[in-house]
Amino acid sequence: METQRELRGRIDELDKEMMALFEARMAVSVKIAEYKHKNDIPIFDEQREEEVVHKNVKRLADETLERHAASFFRHLMALSRKRQHENINGQKLSH
Repeated sequence: METQRELRGRIDELDKEMMALFEARMAVSVKIAEYKHKNDIPIFDEQREEEVVHKNVKRLADETLERHAASFFRHLMALSRKRQHENINGQKLSH
């Protein structure tokens, strides 16, 4: 049986990987914001967001996590929208 310290070490490594992926995703989100702004496309696309949630939830091997995964992606997309609005409004131009 793994110790709590070993398990926490594994979580720390996973968190490190997730942060790198989060930064990469947010950088792409800024590029999407720039594209949307140039082409007069609204930031929020409810249909696209629901497609993303559905597609990613269906990738789960553990179906008991569906509700949590859906919540995770909805929060992630809300952060992405906020970042896009910040970029368009000139508050955060660097990525």
